[in-house]
Amino acid sequence: MTKKFKETILKHHKHKIWQGKDGRYRTHIDDSTRKSGRRLVVKTKEEDLLEYLSDFYSLDNTGGSDRKEVLTLEKLYPQWLEHKKLYTTAETYIMRIECDWKKYYVGTDIIKKPLTALTKLKLDEWAHKLIKDYRMTKNQYYNVTVIIRQSLQYAVDKGLLKDNLFSQVSIDGKRMFRKVKKKADDTQVFLSNEIPLIYEQAWNDFMSNNQLTHRLAPLAILFQFQTGVRIGELCACCEDDIEDENYIHIQRMYRYGSHESEVVEHTKTSCGDRRIILTDLAKKYVHLAKEYKAEHGIVSKYIFSINGNPLSNRSVAYLYEKYCNKLGIIHKTSHKARKTYISALIDGKVNINTVREMVGHSDERTTYNNYCFDRSTENEKKTLIENALAS
Repeated sequence: MTKKFKETILKHHKHKIWQGKDGRYRTHIDDSTRKSGRRLVVKTKEEDLLEYLSDFYSLDNTGGSDRKEVLTLEKLYPQWLEHKKLYTTAETYIMRIECDWKKYYVGTDIIKKPLTALTKLKLDEWAHKLIKDYRMTKNQYYNVTVIIRQSLQYAVDKGLLKDNLFSQVSIDGKRMFRKVKKKADDTQVFLSNEIPLIYEQAWNDFMSNNQLTHRLAPLAILFQFQTGVRIGELCACCEDDIEDENYIHIQRMYRYGSHESEVVEHTKTSCGDRRIILTDLAKKYVHLAKEYKAEHGIVSKYIFSINGNPLSNRSVAYLYEKYCNKLGIIHKTSHKARKTYISALIDGKVNINTVREMVGHSDERTTYNNYCFDRSTENEKKTLIENALAS
């Protein structure tokens, strides 16, 4: 190590360096996680200690007096985010990451520390404090820490760090994470006594409401109850997707963004590309849509659109809200119709693997854990239990 480089290090290091009675060299470095605000560093040789300080301050080992830019998570984040955008087409996912960055990272000490100064202990303490401060569930923690976990891995891949120490952070989930109680069934699916009422509202709207901007949106809602497609898939369904009279091929979706909306030639996941069996009612709604367009001279490849554009997801969402308000029931979205479809198939004893494939899930645990709800009313539940326990 040159004399000039040693002088450069000492210019940036404000703490005393001394040799103890044991012959080893010591100094302090700043550490906001300690009550004293500093941490002792001990090395066998002075050269080793200076090398450590060089890494800590990210100094240029050329003998020059200029300091390299100290790489922090704050400076790395924009680079990583641009890199992340290359691997996803979901604008809402990127928006969620940006929201998490502002809420959980901006203004904190962790993003201002040099990456080379981030030890496993610091990262471990930060992660546990994060969970406690925000009373996080397992999913919340995983989503929020995607930023630091993948940013540090990005730094490793670029050769800026040797190791991703965050991968070594361990959380005792049973003790740390807030437990999530499964939401009440009547908030997650349309109950057995609600479904006929929703059907009636949608049917009457299609048959007689000439004020609707999207005249085929009510049929789209009825079709969704029969197929369980996601709202983006529903809006982008094309007539050519009906490969034969009994199946529809789900292979694209309408992606709604804050800046622009577009139809993309893929589904939410690779498992989302699938074939769904068409019920007689589903076929009826498709036939009625085609018939309406023919009668009114409408040319559109999209099943439920009255122009060349895909059906607007806003128009579908509006009708769900309208129908629920009119019936005086809990407001439920199109996603609840999808849950209703899945729950109905499970109740009907359709094989779980068939259900999983038709709704586009990669794992039946997702289907059971997140989409299986009781559609029975309280009186129906009581009757079922009575019958089940009758001697």
